[in-house]
Amino acid sequence: MKLIGRPIAGEMLYNVHIAAIDDCAEIRAAIAYAQDKKLLLEDCIKAGKKLTFYGRLDGTCPIDLRVLRWFLETKSPNAVCRLVPYWLHAKVIWWVGAGVYIGSANLTDRAWYKNYEAGLYLTHEEIEQFGLVLELERFFDGMERNSIPLNQEEFDRLFKLDRDRAALLKKLDDLSQSFEDEHWKLKDKTSPISIDIRRSENRRLTAFQKEWASTLQLIRDVGARVSLNENRPSWISSDVPQGVQGDQFLHAYYYQVVQPMSEKNAYLRDHERNKNDPEAALRRALYWWKSEQYSHTQEERTIYSSAPSLRALLSRDRISSLSEAEWVEALTLVYAFGDHASKIENTLLGLGNDPGAAAKADALARMIWGQSTPSGMSAPEVFNYVIWGSGDVSERIWTASHDPEYRLRHIGTNIYGEIVGWARSTEYPPRNSRTSKSLCALGYSVDVLA
Repeated sequence: MKLIGRPIAGEMLYNVHIAAIDDCAEIRAAIAYAQDKKLLLEDCIKAGKKLTFYGRLDGTCPIDLRVLRWFLETKSPNAVCRLVPYWLHAKVIWWVGAGVYIGSANLTDRAWYKNYEAGLYLTHEEIEQFGLVLELERFFDGMERNSIPLNQEEFDRLFKLDRDRAALLKKLDDLSQSFEDEHWKLKDKTSPISIDIRRSENRRLTAFQKEWASTLQLIRDVGARVSLNENRPSWISSDVPQGVQGDQFLHAYYYQVVQPMSEKNAYLRDHERNKNDPEAALRRALYWWKSEQYSHTQEERTIYSSAPSLRALLSRDRISSLSEAEWVEALTLVYAFGDHASKIENTLLGLGNDPGAAAKADALARMIWGQSTPSGMSAPEVFNYVIWGSGDVSERIWTASHDPEYRLRHIGTNIYGEIVGWARSTEYPPRNSRTSKSLCALGYSVDVLA
């Protein structure tokens, strides 16, 4: 056990960090305020160690934009940033397997080198001796549950906030309050450790939005890596949207490497193998993708035929006026829809024995075409709302899937998540349960979209 508290007494925190990073398996850090990426973050990547960083989120921009930009630009599953609304004030760095620092130092130059800070560093043996391993795991599990992932949308919100604050310092208090009132996760200001029976009315929606934002950014990062010249196979043109490239990479990886047909829940088997180093698993997968030592007929057809057709059919100026034939064409090109249709009993679709997957998808699409919601919206109008409506897209997906006024039978979050991606692939990469399973197989911590 060491006192960490220079300049008056104790050892410098940076020295402890340098000594611990070589011996640890990964790094988990919960630090309320951060201004310098060089103090901890870059060292983790250089050492090849996975870092999961939890920083504070509120209307004062406690995590410097340069730090947030570093996470987004690193685009590595070994560099994970999550934001904890309001309540994070801890300063804990756990070099898992080596030791833990618990003290007062934020991730700033002043805290690490100049301030009067105080904290303790316990070695792994001392953590075991005092029975703190489980407590630390519970602490970081709590951070995970009560945090949201950093993604481009969150960064853009904070970038605008920071710019406005600099220009309007005299209105700082009003600006901070406005940001917190409008942010979907910051609306609930009840502490997660308090007891309040009024909580939880929107808990399921909030959980879905957190999962959506987290997985969406992972798919974006994968798409950015896949589309680089050094990773992109020769049969894919450089002008294919990153979201489409990433989706088809994950599709091919899932069916040709994970091979779900050979073993039930094969993706969970691979997750156990890769979860400790998803970066290495992704690199192997990218090498395989670039090698072209696989069949890519289906992926090529999707990229150059299905994707452009869906983008045209689901466009803002066309979707609400689709004919029945165009509606059927669009829906039957959606993977999640075809997968769902294949599981419906033939008799419910008015079909006889063994009609085939295409016939089942066609029949279900025509059945949905004839639906209207209690508020009088047609099926294409609901799709138009989900894809092109105002506000947060994840909230629109949730509303259309759960609100009776918008609900279409047989269309849920899985299908909506994919159609939004095909319609707006430059903003939202396509995603469905197969996408999530592929990411899971690569070692990412994701929930499988239902």
